[in-house]
Amino acid sequence: MGLARFAALSAFVFPALVACNEDNTLGLSDSSRQRFTATMTGFQVRPIPVITPTTAIAQISIRQPDVGEVGRQLTYAIVGTNLTSAISAHIHLGGAAIGSGPILVTLYTNPTDSVLTDPTLVTGLIPEGALSFSLDSLAALMSTGAAYVDIHATGNLAGLVRGQLTGKGAEPPLDRFDAPSLSGANERPNPVETTATGSATFELLSDSTIRFNVNVTGITGATMAHIHTAVADSAGPIAVTLFTASVPTGPLTGTLASGTFDESKIELPGVSMDSLLVLMRTGRTYVNVHTEANPNGEIRAQVEPVTTLPK
Repeated sequence: MGLARFAALSAFVFPALVACNEDNTLGLSDSSRQRFTATMTGFQVRPIPVITPTTAIAQISIRQPDVGEVGRQLTYAIVGTNLTSAISAHIHLGGAAIGSGPILVTLYTNPTDSVLTDPTLVTGLIPEGALSFSLDSLAALMSTGAAYVDIHATGNLAGLVRGQLTGKGAEPPLDRFDAPSLSGANERPNPVETTATGSATFELLSDSTIRFNVNVTGITGATMAHIHTAVADSAGPIAVTLFTASVPTGPLTGTLASGTFDESKIELPGVSMDSLLVLMRTGRTYVNVHTEANPNGEIRAQVEPVTTLPK
């Protein structure tokens, strides 16, 4: 699912949560809270990581009302290390591969970019009644790794540091992609008439390998499948081979190929895994399934960053 489809959901899911860890954490500790956290680094900025010594921790929680209070509150705190400049901080909608997801909540603004001297960038709370969406929807996004926090600075307007929000103690998901609608109509330079369809998914793993799965429906004589590099209206060179067969397949509906690949499998000279990931994040790769009848490709789709939305 691409970013455009997520933006349509932003009218239903919005803003902020506060956090802290159970032991204390910035005076926000409370056993009646739902807690979420993000460890923020430049390496997690998308689509291109940022080299910076700055790090930060964002703690977000949903606080239940005390006696005499009406409604829940979104509470938040961001503490930085080596953070001397920041003009804003937000919660965004988006998975780990999304370059710039819609802003759900603004946590901090400093338009004059005054020098920062306190490690605590911001703390605060937002009453649920002041929000235009459900805190339950936001909690669902944060629980599924579909929201992130970032800090923007004058020299890094697209983001200085960033981190995916997760429930306390959970591992944040890494980059996920899919090629959701493989079809002959997507083939370039010439579309192909075929009833075959398919899809592909990709997931970055912690050991810098990518796990993939390619599914097809109603295809005959498949010989190869690859990741290629090019935008949607162009054909480009092979980056990674996902499937090859010396004897073409018969009629097939199901899994064509699955497995993992690492940097050693990248076939473009000088292209690293980091470079390939940047291409995948920016819509400059596609999956192509080749057949005996259509050796240049029978079904194709661009690779897109994915955000997993709550069901």
